[in-house]
Amino acid sequence: MSDNLTFKIRPAARLIHTIGSDLIGDSYAALVELVKNSYDADATQVNIVFKYTEIANENALIISVKDNGHGMNFDTVINKWLVPATDDKLKRKVSKGGTRTLQGRKGIGRFAASILGQEMTLSTVDETGQKSEAVIDWRIFKTDEYLENIELLVEKNETNNPSGTEILIIAKDEKYEEKIINEEGSEETIDKIDAKLSYWTKATLEQLINELRKLISPFEESKDDKFKINLSFENSPFADIDENIKIDTYPILQFYDYRISGTISEKGRANLSFENNVNPDVVQRENISTTFEVTNNNKYCGILKIDFRVFDREPEAIDNLINKGLINPVSKNLMGKREAKRLLDEVYGVNIYKNSFRIRPYGNAGIDWLDLDKNRIQNFTLRISNNQIIGFVTIQSEEKSGLEEKSARDGLKENEHYFGLKELSQQALFELETRRLAYRIKSEKSRGKQTKIQDTINSLFSLAEVKSTISKKLSEFNIDKKAIDEIDIILTKEEEKKLELKEEIEKTIAIYQGQATLGKIVNFILHEGRKPLQFFNSETTVMERYLKFYRATNEGEYLDELTKSINGFKINSKFISTLFKRISPLAKQKRDKKSNFSILKVVYECLDVFKSSIEEANIKVDILGDEKVEIFGWSEDLYIAMTNLIENSIYWLSISKSDQKQIKIEIIENNESVIIDYKDTGPGLTDLEIESGAIFEPGYSKKIDGTGLGLAIAGEASERLNGELSARKSKNGVNFQIEINKQL
Repeated sequence: MSDNLTFKIRPAARLIHTIGSDLIGDSYAALVELVKNSYDADATQVNIVFKYTEIANENALIISVKDNGHGMNFDTVINKWLVPATDDKLKRKVSKGGTRTLQGRKGIGRFAASILGQEMTLSTVDETGQKSEAVIDWRIFKTDEYLENIELLVEKNETNNPSGTEILIIAKDEKYEEKIINEEGSEETIDKIDAKLSYWTKATLEQLINELRKLISPFEESKDDKFKINLSFENSPFADIDENIKIDTYPILQFYDYRISGTISEKGRANLSFENNVNPDVVQRENISTTFEVTNNNKYCGILKIDFRVFDREPEAIDNLINKGLINPVSKNLMGKREAKRLLDEVYGVNIYKNSFRIRPYGNAGIDWLDLDKNRIQNFTLRISNNQIIGFVTIQSEEKSGLEEKSARDGLKENEHYFGLKELSQQALFELETRRLAYRIKSEKSRGKQTKIQDTINSLFSLAEVKSTISKKLSEFNIDKKAIDEIDIILTKEEEKKLELKEEIEKTIAIYQGQATLGKIVNFILHEGRKPLQFFNSETTVMERYLKFYRATNEGEYLDELTKSINGFKINSKFISTLFKRISPLAKQKRDKKSNFSILKVVYECLDVFKSSIEEANIKVDILGDEKVEIFGWSEDLYIAMTNLIENSIYWLSISKSDQKQIKIEIIENNESVIIDYKDTGPGLTDLEIESGAIFEPGYSKKIDGTGLGLAIAGEASERLNGELSARKSKNGVNFQIEINKQL
């Protein structure tokens, strides 16, 4: 026989301490939670005061958080404010005034006060004049008592004071004893210090100011929702910190070099605006409308509002930043370079906001949640680093976005919606990065004036300038003309000897570029060979079965089936062999001598590599030209150039929503040159990309995961053919031309 007994869960008093210390996190987060409560109370202003004083001959700090909100009545204080994890705000969702989305949802933020000090007084007046006051000594929540046995003093009376709430917190440094289990497994009591006062050093106070400045979103709707935060100090021991600080956004925000801002819909439709503000007298603007896709099982995350502001950090860019009007808020003078750099170091990072308030720790120094520094290692030329951006992303509520805050106030849960947020933000920033690099190349800010590799190689092996200089000097010394001519002949012979070495270097570069191109198209090769390999795998089993039946019965029908399978093997083997033959120019380890070759033949061979992919993407290919048109050089170089152009076209045409997908290649010969005119109907290029030549810069890519090598390699391969690859303006898609000079 057994007794059926029921019991109640009786939480210990130290649960409150756990909520404050473990779930809220740190003192910055604790103050932010109290500020959020003021916002939820429809306050237009909250004043935070740090008052340094003495209490009972001990140094102490009184922290006051006071607002002018609607306050609370007695019933709300005892049945909601003092009850952990109430769902009141979760149900209401909007403030009493109906204009604000409530920040507190879990009913635990108010217990953050236990992190800030040992004692607290809550004084609140509601709109009817009812005043309620509660006094709490947080130390009693560290005892072994049950929560139901803890008694708190709460009083109420009537007053003529305006509505609002003030929380007064007393912080001291106090010794206390804590029981632990030592290494021997026995209980031991140790002395510890509750460092509530000494926590606030000059560094932590400056960090608090930084946290409060980042707390409220700088977007216009936040400015319209009047909510001001003021921070002041009384008897502060830190002379370098202003006594009264109005918490505003950083003035540096308006002096960005580049900016991309706008919205991304719940389905990925982006309406963005790009600004080039390097020269504020001539700001360049471009509207961008596109659709971002999410991959790898990531999910869209509601409507996003983004604002990314990017700063160049070279010395001349810092000068430009100061000249735009960056003022020291104390001296009212233009900042110095070191001061400007320090300010950038304080504020950089990409912040996330929800309902106008920042979600920590995103935007803190060292929190590179968009992996900007990691991506920059992959492509230093194109990508920006985390310390170059001040960014703001505003998300919707959990119900609309699927983005959930962690209970510990340390960010968002990393679910499929979070990774969707990350991917969409990266794609929006990528739109800025490509335009920024194009401008920097055009203005020679990235790596100086571009020099073609072929020109560099030619200059390395040319002694023309040396011969001219020597001849001039010798003439000045009245050296005999015959002696000067002999020296010139010696240098000319030396130059001729090095031509062979020059050609070997060109061959080696060409081989490496061929292999790089082969690596780029390996997915196409695997795709092309997939069907024959599938045939081999499945038909082998079939052949084994027919062979077994034939041996057992000696019937001719099984022999006929075997013959069909063998023919199938022949056909598919020939296909594989042809495929390898098609890509062999890219895989060569050694090059033959230069010779005349047909341009049209190479073009067809290149297209054959992508045959299946072109068909599956419904791309129409038109080729115009005479097979008799030949040029002199290595055919592999034209193969490399055309392969990179075709691979690019297939990529962009495959993701294009247009019904007209076409590649058109025309070969035009005249007396002095041959022009290969290449067009497609993809998304095309901007005027800036064409004018700057950015698309031929190694590292520049409009593919989110691109290497930026394809067009650079194609351009260098064209140069080895005594030609030049260039981009032309086109109303529809891209238009590239390879112009090859027939005069060697």
